[in-house]
Amino acid sequence: MKAGQVLKGSAAAVLAATAVLYVISFWTGELLGGVLFTARLVLILLLLGMLAILLPRLDGGTIPMQLWSWITVAIAVNVIPVVMETVNAYAARKVISPDLIFVFYLLVFIPVLVVVAILYLGFRRQGLSFTTKAMATVLPSLSAFVVVTVVVLVIPMAGGDIPLGVRVSDIISILIQVAALCLVALMAITIGRGVAGRPYLFISLALVCVMMQTILTAHIRLVGIMSTAEPADFLLNVAYYLLIRAADTQYRLIAGLPPTGA
Repeated sequence: MKAGQVLKGSAAAVLAATAVLYVISFWTGELLGGVLFTARLVLILLLLGMLAILLPRLDGGTIPMQLWSWITVAIAVNVIPVVMETVNAYAARKVISPDLIFVFYLLVFIPVLVVVAILYLGFRRQGLSFTTKAMATVLPSLSAFVVVTVVVLVIPMAGGDIPLGVRVSDIISILIQVAALCLVALMAITIGRGVAGRPYLFISLALVCVMMQTILTAHIRLVGIMSTAEPADFLLNVAYYLLIRAADTQYRLIAGLPPTGA
């Protein structure tokens, strides 16, 4: 499957280049904003290209076709706000309203939550439950993360001077993200093991990256140091690459091919 290998290799190269660009952005500020958004757009298009090639062949693996379909929907919708932000970054001004961009990101948020729900329902249908070992391994760190999030994000947001509606929506969004992150982490450590669980693990890690980016961005916006070239956004690029790895890994498992490295 040479086309898939080319796409995966290209995605790895783009991810590595983006990491270098984010490091450089510490010294150049927003100068590289357009290039960084372009790199993200390239990764998204590579992921869509990978799914276009593999989607008909992914049925029957660890991850059900229904879930792959929702992932494809989320990524396709995500193209719109990323293109908008790329335009704004190159223009160095708000050519497209940030409020409109925010609406499209909310539309992406819906299928992401659906993906989490499908993962959980599949988890339960398989008769799996959160093992004592998994709980003991993950709960201490997750509990610490929840406490830190409440202290540095939720409490300052609740007591801030931003409009009440914005305050409530931001707090609800953060709480949903934290709850979903904890759920995915517990599922990942329970069934994301071994070769058969690898596609599940890659998707779980991708979801964790998306949720962590949202939480970090909320904190950065709260303390007032948001910029176009925000390094926290690199987590989104990592998430797209992990989804490419998930699709490739499931295809190779179904086809009886040996797993490959990055």
